[in-house]
Amino acid sequence: MTRPRLEAEERLPALFEPHTILPEQYFTRLQRGAGWSGEQRLMAAILEDAVAVSSKPVAPSTSKARHVLRETLRWLRSNDRTWTFSFLRICETLDLDPSAIRRAIRILRGEESRDSARAASVTELVMPGRIAEDMSSARHAAVG
Repeated sequence: MTRPRLEAEERLPALFEPHTILPEQYFTRLQRGAGWSGEQRLMAAILEDAVAVSSKPVAPSTSKARHVLRETLRWLRSNDRTWTFSFLRICETLDLDPSAIRRAIRILRGEESRDSARAASVTELVMPGRIAEDMSSARHAAVG
């Protein structure tokens, strides 16, 4: 086996670790998905395609495939909310957490370790107000 394949196999179990959600969160999402409009289904398909393109285990071999990957990653990392089909607007419409999706893609691509992602998510759950305050004070310090 090659080294990249071993690394990918080491990261694979993280994809199947359970996330704890409340029963009402689960059933609300199921009900919402059943009644999605055509636009919402289109947004879900766009997001699904972007995740598939960006999480392929092998590097693209053609220049067109490399271009598609670059554009997809640029779209996923963008914080643009002006376009109807921007990543953040799609996540908002589908009630998804964009940072969790981005983090999962970084893990799949080997850009972030599973442990650092887990520590970040635990910190966000334990001290969400504190993180927001720290970010706000850091932003003011950078501007001022």
